[in-house]
Amino acid sequence: MLWLCIQLPRFALEASAGDACALVPTHRLPDAAPAALKTLALWAMQWSDQVSSQLTADGNAALWLEIGASRRLLGEHAQLRACVAEALTPLGYTHRLGIAPTVQGAALLARAGLTASAVTRAQLLQLLAPLPLALLGLPDEQLIALRGTGLRLIGELLALPIASIARRFGPDAALYLQRLRGALPEPLRFVQTPPRFESRCEFADAISETTTLLFPLQRLLAGLQGYLRARDRAVQRYELCLEHHRGALTRLVIGLARPGRDAAQLLALARERLAATVLAAPVHGLRVAADELLQPVLLQNDLFSRAAQHSEQFQQVLDRLAARLGAGAVQALGHTAEHRPERAWHMSAAQLSAPPAAGPEHAALELPRRPCWLLPQPRPIDKPQQLLAGPERIESGWWDGADVARDYYLAREADGAQLWVYQDLRAGGWHVHGIWA
Repeated sequence: MLWLCIQLPRFALEASAGDACALVPTHRLPDAAPAALKTLALWAMQWSDQVSSQLTADGNAALWLEIGASRRLLGEHAQLRACVAEALTPLGYTHRLGIAPTVQGAALLARAGLTASAVTRAQLLQLLAPLPLALLGLPDEQLIALRGTGLRLIGELLALPIASIARRFGPDAALYLQRLRGALPEPLRFVQTPPRFESRCEFADAISETTTLLFPLQRLLAGLQGYLRARDRAVQRYELCLEHHRGALTRLVIGLARPGRDAAQLLALARERLAATVLAAPVHGLRVAADELLQPVLLQNDLFSRAAQHSEQFQQVLDRLAARLGAGAVQALGHTAEHRPERAWHMSAAQLSAPPAAGPEHAALELPRRPCWLLPQPRPIDKPQQLLAGPERIESGWWDGADVARDYYLAREADGAQLWVYQDLRAGGWHVHGIWA
């Protein structure tokens, strides 16, 4: 096994403060560390299904990820270490990383701030040997006792027989050193993914500006991303609740046109909604919840085409417009199985699907020309002087009382404009129905 340890030496303060409460005195900060560590553990599950967390009494925290089983999927340990560090930095936590074949070894390398990793136990012992005893995860009284014997380096301690260490410094010290070197396994309690996602943070001081909510929201959505990736799921909507001291919650439903799980995209949509939201009262807490988990939509990329990438970018633009203007403000035209032109389309929520691959059968199919601009109602006209194409006969609607019988033509006016006109086969008159711009 191979463990990645994330040491968070200032976690309690940074989990409570962040950008939202940076100017609040420390003694007034709420106890936000346990909830924040739970969210961060879910964030870490995007890289491993074995994640364990620990919060100490002095406000430090640590996460352990078993990364040996995911090496083929996630790459070598150095690549994964850089990826985790890059994703953790925007969340605002001071951190140190360590990689070793034992849980305690990874934690010790992280505390030492070493950039080197130990993949085998022999490499771990080599890295530990020149380190000072103060880095050991032992109580202060045991460290003082160790230094009183003249020992200064971890390598000197590990060279002693384990039985003599147990006699002089107690069984707990001997047990710790055996786990450090990998002679005994480390009992860990792993984080379990809940059936639904819900994460919350509380502020020490009320927030009156929606822009101030973005940083703590970024942390919550990072946890949502890790949770979704761990379960291989996505969301098409999630709920953002703003908690007020007195009064009802402000509930914002953030929707996507198709399921997604990228935290940056979810944050961008929330930013648009918050910018258009007027707070009825100061905000004391923030909560993100996602109940409906869906299969993610994966676009297949083509080596010689960027259609999938352009489709994804356009979809994100549509989502941001909908978040800024409202869910019903961004719509798209859709086809209806109907021959009558005025009934052959409908408006629906803007969604974008990957374009179908054009095959020979599509290329050989010749469809009649249609203008993009239809008049709200056909307008009577005199018979056009110049008909360029047609007729195309459309007879339909006898079953719903709106029967039509028309011959459509492509016509040209004297000024060169092209019109889509038809002759009513029953009344005999001519009408213009569409215009080419």
